[in-house]
Amino acid sequence: MVPNIDIDGLTKVFSKGNSLGSDLTAMFRALLPGEGKVAVDNLSLTIRQGERLGIVGRNGAGKSTLLHLVAGLSTPSSGRITSTGKITSILTLGVGLREDLTGRENIYIDAEIQGKAKSAVDLAINEIIEFADLGEFIDYPIRTYSTGMKARLAFSMIAHVDPEILIIDEALSVGDAAFSVKATQRIRDICARGKIVIIVSHSMQAIESICNRCIWMDAGRVVMDGHPGDVTRAYIDAVKAEDEAQLVAKFRSLIGTRSHRDGWLIRSVTCHVGDEVSARSLLEVGSPARFAVSGGVPVDVVNATIQIRMVRLDGVVVFDEAFELRDHLQLDGVLRLEIGMTPLVLGIGIYRLDVVLTDGGATRAESTSIFEVRSERVPAGGKPMLLYPIAVNCENS
Repeated sequence: MVPNIDIDGLTKVFSKGNSLGSDLTAMFRALLPGEGKVAVDNLSLTIRQGERLGIVGRNGAGKSTLLHLVAGLSTPSSGRITSTGKITSILTLGVGLREDLTGRENIYIDAEIQGKAKSAVDLAINEIIEFADLGEFIDYPIRTYSTGMKARLAFSMIAHVDPEILIIDEALSVGDAAFSVKATQRIRDICARGKIVIIVSHSMQAIESICNRCIWMDAGRVVMDGHPGDVTRAYIDAVKAEDEAQLVAKFRSLIGTRSHRDGWLIRSVTCHVGDEVSARSLLEVGSPARFAVSGGVPVDVVNATIQIRMVRLDGVVVFDEAFELRDHLQLDGVLRLEIGMTPLVLGIGIYRLDVVLTDGGATRAESTSIFEVRSERVPAGGKPMLLYPIAVNCENS
């Protein structure tokens, strides 16, 4: 029997209020303002033998709902799912474990529920225990386990059942790095035997390394379906563009340029990544960043400065420096200054970038802009102001 999944016109509606009643009623209620949520919207999809399908999208896009529908844990409001092959799901690791029994006892009980003979479990149990890396805790009650230990045991139990169709929702994000490597390799082994694997993950690296197909979901629909590298790049670009627009809108009242005397002007203050010409509001830790200032001042200025100040929105000052304006002034009165951070060493957070032009101590023009620094790997142990090593250069351009 060849594993296969066909999804045709699948829709799932969650209705507010009374959960009883038909799915058709829920669908009609959801059409009314504020009455419900369409989690999966008329979705059609075919998944064939040997495909390792990754699903990406923002929270609330319908990814987990789709997995629950395919796994048979939820019923569709309309449409149909036709599947061939035994489905094994890893949707909430550790939830099905029996707290008062030991890890070893849970392995035997779970295998019995799945129809496995005790003799078959006897042959595989050492491999399962070794894979879970629980040591002597395998004979301790589950209630004494940490969340990570429960997750490792649950994954080991399921991954060694030899499923035909394996459904995983963020399982690889649980546990330490060593376990994640083993889990990833285990999934590859399953795929190599021609089975189907469906994975939902916020880790683009995991999707690209494991999957040979990827779909991007938004508002319950498929936005893009294709090669994992192409889909994840398009998704990341779209998320960044949306987040930048939201960031600017949120802090619009802080952003602006003001001139206090004729002839003094700050035309633009922009953030850039590497040699990119286009301005950014979102920057990535570790990437080469540039902060460019352009403006105009009277050609006869003498005692003038340009003050650059970066302040995290919680009040932490990370950069505050005054530069002689004449060092960055061209003959026609055009001001150009650029500060480079290679790599960007600011800690994760939202920052206000203030630029002030002064003459004899008096403010002549000022500008405020906002940018955000992000990282895929969030550092533990607090909120650092700077990440080292650091190299900051200021130069004319």
